Order: sequence, then structure tokens, then C-alpha cells
Amino acid sequence: MSKLSDFVGGGSGLKPFKDLGTVTGTVNLDVSAFGSFRVKQGAGAITLNVTGKAADTAGYVELFFYPNLAQSVTISGADLVENGYKTITANMASLNYDNVSFSVSSQDGAPRGIAFNNDLSKMYMIGLLSDSVHQYTLSTTGDLGTASYDNVSFNINAQDGFPEGIAFNNNLSKMYMVGRSNNSVYQYTLSTTGDLDTASYDNVSFSVSSQDRSPRGIAFNNDLSKMYMIGDSNDSVYQYTLSTPGDLGTASYDNVSFSVSSQDTAPQGIAFNTDLSEIYVVGSDGGSVYQYTLSTPGDLDTASYDSVSLNIAVDSLPKGIAFNNDLSKMYMIGDSNDSVYQYTPTYNLALPFIYQIIHTGNAATFNTLNSDYSIEVAT
Repeated sequence: MSKLSDFVGGGSGLKPFKDLGTVTGTVNLDVSAFGSFRVKQGAGAITLNVTGKAADTAGYVELFFYPNLAQSVTISGADLVENGYKTITANMASLNYDNVSFSVSSQDGAPRGIAFNNDLSKMYMIGLLSDSVHQYTLSTTGDLGTASYDNVSFNINAQDGFPEGIAFNNNLSKMYMVGRSNNSVYQYTLSTTGDLDTASYDNVSFSVSSQDRSPRGIAFNNDLSKMYMIGDSNDSVYQYTLSTPGDLGTASYDNVSFSVSSQDTAPQGIAFNTDLSEIYVVGSDGGSVYQYTLSTPGDLDTASYDSVSLNIAVDSLPKGIAFNNDLSKMYMIGDSNDSVYQYTPTYNLALPFIYQIIHTGNAATFNTLNSDYSIEVAT
């Protein structure tokens, strides 16, 4: 089976392909003469209709294309998708404010961090003045314009009087809070997933004081075997291992850190893309979001700055950021106006090409652009 390395780089260079340029609507791909195509998706949904036989790839046709994150792609005339693109390798090109915000001032006048459940129907905010986590509902998922307070909160003052950031596991049965009074991360259980009314402290904490005495934000990888903390004292991100995923009682420092001081001397929050190949940092010194690439996903030892810095504009004291699953929406919480703000990022989709391998045969349709950018057979 062909791999990306067969086409990009290597001794033989790039395999010949047919460049279709920017396409819209329905495009017929006659693969009887070509086994490889390069496509850039234009505005709107597109359909790639595969016909013929991929003569030079033993029944496989390679599609190298730049998909539009906000639009759908349908591939028809194929009976098997062997591999889908699992992540977008791209630089954030712009950060466009949606003119949508939601005030949390009635709950806390010094908000510090935000988190969402998986479908963005619930939002959680942690505040410094109330020493509490507050729960909200978005009646239209992901749209802050439909947010309302649930009149549900959970006080964490007994653990730390200076809370800074929160994170959850995937099903919201566990919550983690980082505080700078004791420079520690604390673990909680939600007996009803996502419901702060059922939260309780696990009597489990982990000190990060040896790394930074002003922790600001935390994040985890997908299976909670890795934790990341950003600190304001040394302006760095730190990496930890949880030998039992999700259990802070098994956490240890990896002796791995990455400095962001050249970009911002007051980093406040971090977020990752789905496969941890990109990390985003928000800083209150420059009032911007900064993008970094991890050439080995999840490994801060391989982090490098992408020279991407985008100003958040609407609040001079950003404290935390969060994204939806496909990074098509970003949310920032700010301390100047005690509000959460909604943005639409755009991306420059650059090399390497994202590729699909399709076996031509019986007519079928494949719907793409799921949250993890994988392809699934239509049902």
C-alpha cells in the first residue's frame, strides 16, 4: 500500500499527479490514467466522483487535497477508504471575533479559566473571587449567544483560594483544578457526569511548585496519561506522566518543559488540537494567542514556535482559551470585562498534503470531516 512518503520527499521525489486546482461542486475524477490527484476545496460543499480504475496503484487512487474545515466533502464511486486524514497540519491565519460574548460577572468578577463538554452544550468557568466552578448551558451547542447560567456551582476554596484553571476527562466524570495558593493540581469526581451538583473532592492533589510557583492553566492528552501545566513565573509549559491515566496520585514530572517567554512573559492558558501536534498559548502581556508545533505529538521536547501570533482584541486581560473539537471555533475568557468571547479561526492549509487512499469499485458514498478528521462510510 502506498504511503505519504512514497509521494513527498525521498530519493525519487514527488510522484506525478494531476493538479485539479481549486474545485467547487461536483468533480469527476477519471482515474483510468492517473492514480494521484491534488485538489484544493473551494467555497461550499464538494463531491469527488471517482470513476475508472487506478491503473498505476493496483486499484488505489491517492487524493492529496486541502479540505475546507467549515465545509463538507463527499467521495463517491468508491467502496473502501483505507485511511482518512486524522489531523489538519496548518497555521492559524486569522482570529475573527464573532461579535458574540457572554458575561459571567454575576457569578465572578475575576474569571480565570473555561472548559466545555464534548458537544459544547455545557460550559464551565472557574473564578478567583468566588473560589468556585460555575456551570452553564448552551441551548445551541457551541453558540455563546444561547448561553445561560444553570445556577449550579462548586466551591473549591478548601483546596485552594487562588484557583486558576480547570480541565475535565473525556466523559466529564473527573475534574481537575490548578491553584496558585498551594501551587498544586486537585482531582474531583462528578458522580453524574458533567453535573457540578454531584462534584466531590477526591483528596488527591499533585504539587507543581518545583516547576513553577505561579501555575495558570492545565491540559491533558486524550487518555489522561499526560498532563501539561503552564506557569507565569518561568513562562513555560511543563509535561507530566500519569502512570494510571486520570489519577493524579500517580503523576510525576517528565523533566520536560518548553519556554514561551520569547512570545509572552505572562502566559495564562493553553489548549491543544485533537492529536496534540499543535499547542496554543494565550498571554496577557501581548494579549494574543500563539501557535506551536510538536513534531512528535504530545512531546514538549519537540515543540517549536510557528511564528503565528494573533491578537484577541476584545479584552486586554485574557485568562484562558478553549476550542471546539475541529478547531473551527475558539473561546477566550477575559478579566477586563468578565466575559467569554467567541471567535472563528481561519487556517492556511500548507504542506504536507493530506491524503486519502481509495479503492475504486462499487458505488458508495463517504462523508468526511468528522471531529477527528477521519472518514466514515455513510450509513
